[in-house]
Amino acid sequence: MYRKLLRLPQRIGGLGIIIVSLFAAQGAGQITIGKETNISLNGQLGVGYSGEYGNQTAQSSHGIFFTGLANLSGYYYNPKFLNFNVLPYYNRSQDNSSFQSVLNESGVNATVNLFGGSHFPGSISYGAGWQQGSQFQIAGQPGLSANGSTQNFAVTWSALFPDWPTLTATFSDTSASQTILGETSPSDTSARNLNLTSNYDWDGFQLFGYFNHQNFNFTFPQFITGNSLETTTSSNHSFGVSATHPLPLHGSFSVAFNRFTYNNDTEGEQQTSGTSDTVIGSVAFNPSQKLGFSGTVRYYDNLYGALQPGTFPPGTVPIGTFNTAVNGISLNTFGSYALGKGFVLVGYANHQQQEFAGQQYSNTQYGATLTYNYARPLFGLLYFSFGMVNTAGNGNQGALAFVGNLGLKKTVGRWEISADGSYAQNVQSSIALFTTSNYNYGAFVRRRFLDDIYFGASYRGVETGITQIAGYSNRSDTAMITMNRRWLGLSGSYSKANGTSVLTNSGSLIPTPLPPINTVDQLVYNGTAYGAGIGLAPLRKMVINLNWYHVHNQTQSNFGSNLIGTFSNNDNDRIYGQMQYNVRKLIFRATYYRVNQLISSSGNPRVIDNTYTFTISRWFNFF
Repeated sequence: MYRKLLRLPQRIGGLGIIIVSLFAAQGAGQITIGKETNISLNGQLGVGYSGEYGNQTAQSSHGIFFTGLANLSGYYYNPKFLNFNVLPYYNRSQDNSSFQSVLNESGVNATVNLFGGSHFPGSISYGAGWQQGSQFQIAGQPGLSANGSTQNFAVTWSALFPDWPTLTATFSDTSASQTILGETSPSDTSARNLNLTSNYDWDGFQLFGYFNHQNFNFTFPQFITGNSLETTTSSNHSFGVSATHPLPLHGSFSVAFNRFTYNNDTEGEQQTSGTSDTVIGSVAFNPSQKLGFSGTVRYYDNLYGALQPGTFPPGTVPIGTFNTAVNGISLNTFGSYALGKGFVLVGYANHQQQEFAGQQYSNTQYGATLTYNYARPLFGLLYFSFGMVNTAGNGNQGALAFVGNLGLKKTVGRWEISADGSYAQNVQSSIALFTTSNYNYGAFVRRRFLDDIYFGASYRGVETGITQIAGYSNRSDTAMITMNRRWLGLSGSYSKANGTSVLTNSGSLIPTPLPPINTVDQLVYNGTAYGAGIGLAPLRKMVINLNWYHVHNQTQSNFGSNLIGTFSNNDNDRIYGQMQYNVRKLIFRATYYRVNQLISSSGNPRVIDNTYTFTISRWFNFF
């Protein structure tokens, strides 16, 4: 598996090492070519030995390999006119890599900046990488072991003239492929994006406009879809304009219009498309340092476009789209008054009116909260806020809700203690006929024993759910313990998560609190992960790390043409360790990686693989 994955980058990297060696022979120091070009190069070159054995090969394999890392940078004529940076890496094995590979990676990153400081600055970047020992994430939890590759290309250019509207254009083309160990087919992702933005200040107005177009192709992992591969092709484009203008009493006014058009097609079996228009107007005033208030009106004719910006992380788009039949208007007002001594009184009122499936729904909430947040905590340890909310609307007339936050921070002897918690019940959600309840709490303790032993422990629990649907929620629990003494460090971690998620174009499952009637192709997940690690520094410039993780998760989906649904029990055990010792410019490194993984829905046997490497490398300043 080790050599098959890296066969292509080995060929590319081998040629690169020969070129770097030729440069090294020319002598050290910075090189100036003519009077305009300035180049510098440094990096590492090394040789190593690797071995591999497991249940997927008839016999173990081993061999010699080269490793390297370089940093080539320079400029032509002037750094602002043209400067560049090229970072190739080859057969690198480190668990803090930019691609999150704990075993091995090869690739290159390159950037060229042009005409900096002029009216037409621009940049071009390219990156490609091959990784062994990466992870397929599941709802933000430790995921399944995989091997993968990534590639990205981007161009950005701007036109910047005084007293004229600015224009910035960006085009990007990215792709990624992951093969989860235990599955036979890869999960592929590709995306293209064109983005245009413009800013202009005119007669006190700050004007902004944008246009964005995206194309996505995604092949689902087999443990989600079953044995048949399914591919989704989707595209969307959006454009919008906004204007902001200051008002008296330290106020401001803004208005914006956005249009979002989308089209998704899962192999011709599931098609969703539509257009969403959203209009937003807001006004805010701060007549004094103590008093402030604001109001916002939002109208939308398709809930999908209204929810997209704030529901999912930037750059991600759900594969399945929301129900397109929800439209409505929302009004939100907010006011605050500082009472003094750290106390602030906050009042608000919100109203939503929506049409769904031919029926009108409305929801009104109003309430107040009292907060305390001051440089000197109350009673020496407390920060807090609490309030009551009244909800009136379809199905919950006169329902009383509560919101609250509590924080504690205190030092008792050698113990440093902090804790916090927040709770909200029957709070208005994005859907007028639903409200949500959620809580979030956690604690952290730290103590010094003797003069050089430090102990720390933390815990965090989060749950969000739909009040009207029993059992429909997302919950996560995480805990960690650490202990350090001079050259020794110990750690342990535990996490558990379950709930409902959607699959996004980034190739990961993201939890969503949205009710099931507004999303399609949701996946139920339940996962547990725990592990331990040890870090040693027995000698000066020597570091030893050893980590072990066990991951178990279950997924259940009803995807595309698979009407019965797919249930998969997934187990993953992995151990990875490294030793690095620096002697002057020499770097001695040893690594070990073991993975034991089973994907029940694939029908394939358990994958067990062990890989170990030994390398010697040296740092060079070539020129």
